[in-house]
Amino acid sequence: MGELVYEPPRDGPTLWEIGIPDRSAREFYIPDPNPKYINKLYVNHPDRFRQYGLWERYSELYPDGDLVYTVGESNYSKDWFFAQVTRKKDGNMYKATTWQIKFKLDDNNQSGTYKLRLAVASAAQVELQVRINNPEQNPAVFTSGLIGKDNAIARHGIHGLYWLFNVELASTLLVIGDNTIYLTQANATTPLQGLMYDYIRLEAP
Repeated sequence: MGELVYEPPRDGPTLWEIGIPDRSAREFYIPDPNPKYINKLYVNHPDRFRQYGLWERYSELYPDGDLVYTVGESNYSKDWFFAQVTRKKDGNMYKATTWQIKFKLDDNNQSGTYKLRLAVASAAQVELQVRINNPEQNPAVFTSGLIGKDNAIARHGIHGLYWLFNVELASTLLVIGDNTIYLTQANATTPLQGLMYDYIRLEAP
């Protein structure tokens, strides 16, 4: 067949990136398991994600609010939870989660379009919504619609069916100085509805 060369899509210079584009969430923060569920086969094992019930740790680690990641300060291996799952409420009720990516722009090309690349390593009955600088923005800048049936989170995996979303962001949505991207997993009726990101990149015009 000869040599096959893959060139990933790119429209402009990289402003920032989160993760490693390897179709896996392995590089992100994977917590220690609840001692009640610990599997000794995976203690001190590189496949930490094989432990049972890790999705429940999200609400324990973020009891008062959802994950906030600051570009240039946060470290994705410590500060980016490996799966964006629902938040448990009282009883058997669950609520949507909204993660924030905070970043600064030194300038803003008002005539151009920014590109947000969202590579998803796994999705299970999720609706991913993107908003810019306004968590109540309606409609959202982007919605994936309801996607995913691979259940990698429930099956203690670290990747499933790969998805790539290329989201165009009008420059008028961004400002010089502080900006925030809001990533909402809006479908929230069970504990196992969630997604694992592979890689996120923002490109300038």
